[in-house]
Amino acid sequence: MKSDEILIYAEEQKKRRKDAKKWLKRVYYQSLRVEAEERALEVLEARVNACTAQYENDGGKGDRDRSRKRKEDELLDYVEKSDRVEKERGKLARLRHETRQVIAQIQDPILETIVENRYINRLQWIDVIKLSSYSRAQVFRFHNKAIEKVAAILQKEEKTND
Repeated sequence: MKSDEILIYAEEQKKRRKDAKKWLKRVYYQSLRVEAEERALEVLEARVNACTAQYENDGGKGDRDRSRKRKEDELLDYVEKSDRVEKERGKLARLRHETRQVIAQIQDPILETIVENRYINRLQWIDVIKLSSYSRAQVFRFHNKAIEKVAAILQKEEKTND
């Protein structure tokens, strides 16, 4: 192989690893999105409850139409947000399932555990290292090896789907 070909091959490998990490991070970021949506839903639920309490305590006094309209708007927002949260949860479940299927194809329990803890369980690196009982350097070597395997699995699946 000529030096130019070696450089091209190295760049292709680097891109494959980067794409594999990006693919794995999908579940990580979707999980963050679901958590954020759930927190927003909790805020809306509190507002709905506050509107309901205000409406019930109104006792016929004040502007009941405006209070009713506000309550209806809050309820509508809550229902819409609740539907979005359910869709995001479904997407997260599908991504987790798909990701676990690929991770299982690594066929090395140590590598699988490191990747699952990092990307699916969203553990910080320090926690992944502590759980593994390996040194930091060794965990990163295992992680890099796992990323190589995920890249190869994804490439193989891509070729199969073409």
